[in-house]
Amino acid sequence: MRNRFFFHWINRDGKLIMASRAISTFARSTVAVLMAIYLEKLGFSLVQIGAFLSAGVAGSAVFTVIVGLISERIGRRRLLVTFSLLSAGAGVALIFFDSFVPLLFIAFLGSISGGPVMGPTGPLEQASITETAPEEKRTDLFAIYRIAALVGTALGALAISLPVILQDSFGIGEINSYRIIFGGFAVFLVAGGLLYTLLSSRVESSVSGQSWANPLRLPSRRLIFTLTGLFSLDHFAGSLFMEGLAAYWFYTRFGMDLQDLALVFFVSRLLAAISLWAAAKIANRIGLINTMVFTHIPASLFLIGAAFAPAAWLAIIFWQLRAFFSMMDVPTRDSYTMSIVQPHERVAMASIHIVGRSIAGTVGPLVGTLVWQLLSATAPLVGSAVLKISYDLSLYFMFRNIKPPQERDAGDSDT
Repeated sequence: MRNRFFFHWINRDGKLIMASRAISTFARSTVAVLMAIYLEKLGFSLVQIGAFLSAGVAGSAVFTVIVGLISERIGRRRLLVTFSLLSAGAGVALIFFDSFVPLLFIAFLGSISGGPVMGPTGPLEQASITETAPEEKRTDLFAIYRIAALVGTALGALAISLPVILQDSFGIGEINSYRIIFGGFAVFLVAGGLLYTLLSSRVESSVSGQSWANPLRLPSRRLIFTLTGLFSLDHFAGSLFMEGLAAYWFYTRFGMDLQDLALVFFVSRLLAAISLWAAAKIANRIGLINTMVFTHIPASLFLIGAAFAPAAWLAIIFWQLRAFFSMMDVPTRDSYTMSIVQPHERVAMASIHIVGRSIAGTVGPLVGTLVWQLLSATAPLVGSAVLKISYDLSLYFMFRNIKPPQERDAGDSDT
């Protein structure tokens, strides 16, 4: 029973990666939710806030491209540590700069945006963790990996009330209370980087002597680029109303304070964490693509419900229902993308996928804030939901017959 509780089928490297992911998402999620409110307190306009968030996503995209090209040459462990420290340095810089242009540069270097973006460490983690458990446990593995991240984000949501606590209990000024949070962000990113240094050489690619991976020559390139296009549409839709903007929306529309926002986002992330484990079990019964699509569409419908909710309590209920369904496609997507390509293509698959999503997400916050300003606060929510439903239907009709090996093997054993 004790071994089962501690997931004995996941090796030490897998557990280290999950621990580091939980620590980094704790730090990133706290800053992500606070960032738009902090920038508003510095006097920046809504469009400037959108530009800052877009710069963070753009930095994630650029560095992820670099990871996809050089990871097999430089080494996954070295790059994991390097990018963790780079983000930590950006957190320190946030303490000392409050002008718009330097803040854009800091957001770019640190991949700091309105959501807990995985950044360039994401594809490295996904490729490395794939081999830390048996193939038949892969979807469960990615569910646990994502749950670890969501536990971090849930605790990070609670931490967004810290500026108020610092102000009330210690008499710290409003702006300085936020800057203390940025310092904590840097400390946690350093801690995550230290965990990466403990990884064994088994996380490195088994393909030796490869200086860089040319994605245009990969055997699975057609699958990779088609999926990337679809996932990019999904991420663009999501970035129209990122968590940072959602916090700003609740803050401005309903007058919610930081303590209330902390509770709302804490509960939503706990619900998302629960749903990830449910997603793995559902996928084992109905398949990865079916789970990705038929759990995702209700989330978009609940987002539309939140957009038109006349009262805060009703908007919160719709937001929490959306939270439960919106992440169920994540571990299934991870498992699917890592299963349908060859082992030496996994970093490229993860990198290209994340780059595509990041490029689309780069313009999303800026477009979302422009639509918000020109039309209404409701418009980016509805636009996000409609685009996501379009993505779900496209994914289903294009990929429902392309099965990962574990589903083909299960089908063969049943016949």
